[in-house]
Amino acid sequence: MALLSPSLEKMRAVSSGQVTIRRRETTRIDWLSLWILFSAWCPFSGWGLSLLHCLNVVGVIISLFFFIGALALLAKPWKLIEKSKACRWRLIRSRWILPRLWITLTILAFIGGIAYTPNNYDYLTYRFPRLLNWCWEQGWFWIPTVNRRMNFSATQFEWMMAPLFILFKTDRLFFLINIASYLFVPTLIFSVFKELGISKRIGWWWMWVLPCGYCYILQAASLGNDSFAVTYFLASLHYLFRAKVSSPARNLSLSLLSIALLTAVKASNLPLVLPWLTLLYFTRESLFRKESLVLIAVMPLAMVASFLPIAYLNHHYTGDYFGDPENLSRMKVKNPINGIVGNLLQISVENLAPPMWPRTLTWNPFLPPSIKAMVDQDFPRLDLTTEEFPIEEGAGAGLGIILGVAPFLIAGIRGRISDRYMVTARSAVGTWVVAAMGAACLFYMAKIANEAASRLVAPYYALIIGGFMVLVSLDGRLIHRDLFKCAGVIAILCAFPLVILSPSRPLFPEGFVLKELQKHNWTVLVERFQAVFSVYPERAFVFKDIIPLLPPDERTIGFLATDNPCETSLWRPFGSRRLVYVTPNDSVDEVKAEGIRVLVVSQEALEYRYHTDIKSLLTKWSARLIGQKDIALFAKPSMAAWYVLDLDKS
Repeated sequence: MALLSPSLEKMRAVSSGQVTIRRRETTRIDWLSLWILFSAWCPFSGWGLSLLHCLNVVGVIISLFFFIGALALLAKPWKLIEKSKACRWRLIRSRWILPRLWITLTILAFIGGIAYTPNNYDYLTYRFPRLLNWCWEQGWFWIPTVNRRMNFSATQFEWMMAPLFILFKTDRLFFLINIASYLFVPTLIFSVFKELGISKRIGWWWMWVLPCGYCYILQAASLGNDSFAVTYFLASLHYLFRAKVSSPARNLSLSLLSIALLTAVKASNLPLVLPWLTLLYFTRESLFRKESLVLIAVMPLAMVASFLPIAYLNHHYTGDYFGDPENLSRMKVKNPINGIVGNLLQISVENLAPPMWPRTLTWNPFLPPSIKAMVDQDFPRLDLTTEEFPIEEGAGAGLGIILGVAPFLIAGIRGRISDRYMVTARSAVGTWVVAAMGAACLFYMAKIANEAASRLVAPYYALIIGGFMVLVSLDGRLIHRDLFKCAGVIAILCAFPLVILSPSRPLFPEGFVLKELQKHNWTVLVERFQAVFSVYPERAFVFKDIIPLLPPDERTIGFLATDNPCETSLWRPFGSRRLVYVTPNDSVDEVKAEGIRVLVVSQEALEYRYHTDIKSLLTKWSARLIGQKDIALFAKPSMAAWYVLDLDKS
């Protein structure tokens, strides 16, 4: 008998237990726990430094010093850094293509984040401007502005931007917040799905496919703060599941911080506390262990890191915890039925939109007049229109994810009929958590009416998909079928054109494509292409033609505009000037009392908000017109006029 090869002999020895493979020990860092703790430190230090009026470089450095000291104390008891066996990362060498596609997509998103200045519309309109105001005054304050969202909106993302901006004086690093958060999503999906009673193989399939949903991958390197919250939500469940088996004090504390941070990102995430509370009920025995008394110390930190501080301030300044007592934003629903119907329509249309389409599609004419009249009572912002391709300001999970769910549902129905591929028993805890998730979704739809609903519910999608998987309770072996392999590949591939063609961060040669379109005389397509890809990437510098008209030594600029301007551009270079909102109702003495000598005025605001014109304003304030520029804030053919006024004629 021929001698066995050395490698084959070693394999047989290992299988028989004669040889034990020793893995090299290495240092393992619990990056997720560090991320949660860092996320909690940001609002805690932000609010604290604001109370001391020290939101500046010195304050941030001192606060960071104390944070590092706290980490050093927690490193050993919370196992933030520990020795572990080395484990090679085999994703690239895996025979499965799904991890490779996800990695490629993530790299493309990262390249877009590096290559382009942040130009998310909400970020430029109120999120970064509010931070600029706070840093100018070295602390949070209620900003006198017509843009109400600068005051009543949740603050978590802004407090995470604050240390980066104060230390580095640039906004080019802000995308790292989203990309870092996004990298935790696959592992968290797998962990939560497994604990819900879903097959590990199915959880592994979804951990690569679901993060490629449009809302997740488009915001992975942007400054949108919708998908950013999914990491906190999944982490809150992940740590709560782990609290049942090990380190209840540590895991419950991290879970509590995670759910608090989830609410601090957006008020629309508040219903997600319900599935967390449901799971907490099933882990209630962990709360009565002696070591869990540490929760008493963590509770104040969680309260400061949650929605509670801004809710209190909203109530103090407006009388409403959400900051909109008169419902001027038209987002509050009175009749729950109208809200549910409207949200179902809005979310369905946006999630069923194809990845690419040659023209804008509108579904409003297909809505029966009776249904439309009923829904419009509580959902006046309903907009059943889809653009040529989804963009980060309005994208939901997307058609690719819907197509990914379909084969599982079909297999689940067939499995119940033929009794094949069914898991023997569902997890009772998972079923209750899924039921609570359904109640949370209904509560959201019954209370909030917004045309960007599919984007706002981005944190909801993960557990919604998990709920479907719990209900069908399939055997994981079916993902080896060609149907599921193809479905996963197609679902991820649907996201590639969106990342590459994103108007905010295009990753293709725009000039070459434009020349080819012009060569074929596609006039309409050329005009649309030029409008879209000239406005979006330059939105961060939209007022670049106005800035040369401003005196370089003026540090305070008056700003008269609507409630949706991209005012960040006028703050550049950061730290050189600030904007102060004014209205035509202010007297010239009141304006000058603010130290204002130069103003930037929007014609749209004068005509549609204040019902006046530039000539009347010049006469009232005895001002001089320095210059006028036409600026496009949106990808539309029309331009809006902006004026620069001088209050000091001499």
